[in-house]
Amino acid sequence: MGFSNTRNLKRIAVSLFAISSALSSFTYASSPSAPSESPSAETELICHTDNPAECYPKVFSATEEFQVVHDDQDLPPGLHVQLDVQTGQKQAKLYNPKEENPALEGLPVDRSVVVIDSEAPQDDKPRIPSGAPAYEPVGKVKAPQEKNEGFFQALETVKQHSNIDNNSAHIKELDKALEDLEDLSHGMYYGLQIAEDADALHALFCLLTKRDANEAEKRALTERADFLASSILASSIQNNKPALKALEGSWDAILEKKCAATPNTDNEARVLKSELYSKLEPTTGPGSAEEAAEAYFTRINLAVLDGLLKSDKIKEQFMAHDGMKNFLRILLRKEEVWDPRKAKVARIVSDTFLDEDGGARLGVWPTVSVTDASVCAKGGPDALEEGCWEYHLETISQDPKDSEWSRPLLDMLKQRRPEKPTHKKDEL
Repeated sequence: MGFSNTRNLKRIAVSLFAISSALSSFTYASSPSAPSESPSAETELICHTDNPAECYPKVFSATEEFQVVHDDQDLPPGLHVQLDVQTGQKQAKLYNPKEENPALEGLPVDRSVVVIDSEAPQDDKPRIPSGAPAYEPVGKVKAPQEKNEGFFQALETVKQHSNIDNNSAHIKELDKALEDLEDLSHGMYYGLQIAEDADALHALFCLLTKRDANEAEKRALTERADFLASSILASSIQNNKPALKALEGSWDAILEKKCAATPNTDNEARVLKSELYSKLEPTTGPGSAEEAAEAYFTRINLAVLDGLLKSDKIKEQFMAHDGMKNFLRILLRKEEVWDPRKAKVARIVSDTFLDEDGGARLGVWPTVSVTDASVCAKGGPDALEEGCWEYHLETISQDPKDSEWSRPLLDMLKQRRPEKPTHKKDEL
């Protein structure tokens, strides 16, 4: 029968029972007949080639066995028709009311369309050879047909001059190199080239964390070395999985590297691990002259962290170094200069930990139940723990200027928050 040799595909059995009593003597299903012979000369044919053997009747001639129905053939009424929804192929034969199909047993018979689930495929599963490399959806990042030779020269310039003092004659050369890299870093190929060069990453992270307040005051935003370094790093790994993976490979070594001392400091070399994690905490006093500069430095750091935290390895390190506490400290700042930074932090937290549609891997954070409000209200170190986020967001959302980002974040956090465990007393 038609369904006994199905190719394990879902089929739709379409039974056309348009046989009226008035036309019963005329329809093809009125009585069984032997398979039809080749079409006679009077039969209207459809021919798509010059080969007569490839012609077929315009009106489908049914037999007691299923035959393929061409798309441009006319089907007479009263036939048993089935359609393969996977291939679109239609087959038909003479309708036999006494014919029983075990595949339809238990299904309603007063429906003109019946959906039959096929068995699970057995032999169609791809067989992966032992030792085959893991599947990479991105594939190999191909070089452009015409490489930009200025890119590699700019990369060398950044590596050579990133720690040169601002009074150096080479500062203009460094600026030009950063501008060139910023233009090209958006492409996957050039982003990968930057991420694979550990020395270039070291140089760019040193520029990012330099915190030169004098440069911030004297130069336009888009001309500052730290801003350009931030843009280059963020663009290189944003939506570029191969680049992020390459950066992961040298991440531990980068964190242990040192950078030249920041101007107007105690001339001590800076360790990148401290600069990237600890310096995220706001420390300036509200309304102080240094607060605006600190908010700016936080801005360019957040731009890079947004991409870095897509890495499970870097995300884990960030959390281990009180990264989420520092995020909360930023959210708790009340001065207007922090408003854009707070909205940015809210989006990063959502996309990294809470919103699966935004790329978050769920279950990483939060991992504990809500802390009692009385503990969070007291302040101190405990008030910055992850169980107090709801308490603080409830308070923050009361301010109309913050409710636009705080309320959605609060609602999503409540959905992801683990419930408090219930402890039943042992029965005696």
